[in-house]
Amino acid sequence: MLCAGQDRHVPDSPGSPLSAACSTYPYRRRIGLIGGSFNPAHEGHVHMARYARQAARLDQVWWLVSPQNPLKSKRGMAPFVQRLVSARDVSQPYSWIKVLDFEQKKDLQFTADSLSLLVKRCPRADLIWIMGADNLIQFPQWKRAYFISRLLPIIVVNRPQYGFKALSSAGAAMMSSHRKMPARNLNRKNGGWAFIHAASDPASSTAIRGRTA
Repeated sequence: MLCAGQDRHVPDSPGSPLSAACSTYPYRRRIGLIGGSFNPAHEGHVHMARYARQAARLDQVWWLVSPQNPLKSKRGMAPFVQRLVSARDVSQPYSWIKVLDFEQKKDLQFTADSLSLLVKRCPRADLIWIMGADNLIQFPQWKRAYFISRLLPIIVVNRPQYGFKALSSAGAAMMSSHRKMPARNLNRKNGGWAFIHAASDPASSTAIRGRTA
């Protein structure tokens, strides 16, 4: 079992895409990006990644494990290494999901900074930001939220009990200045955003923590 006192700087997994030279890909890959605490990771995260991948015809989905979400309390937050391991364990059966720890290694707390770095590191990839409908509601509270919406196209995946509230939120109003389109048409050049009405998956990290407490 991993303990909080262990070294928080853990190595990249073998073949980590951030460590790879993205510019050497033989074609322009479509890569979805999902950020989160993964406290812990669960099949709901896979569910969201799978639907986004199918809708947008993504080659890969990268999970960006956050060292500490500024909008979430540190209370009840498992150590970073424990959360990273849970993300790798849950995603292990899916070769198209890659789990990255670069936010912790580079001490990045804000999505805007992480995405800016990835855009620089992977100039030939079509990067697409993916978030749940619950995060669209909170989106205006994020640091440089409008910058994020301009930097990359965005896929919002519906979550149980959040759909109507999300689409009538200030976050949706912010996105209204961008063209809404089918997820398969999203790319860096065209920008835009898509809302996916995925089949509901009630799994959540909060519920899982409650069952294991």
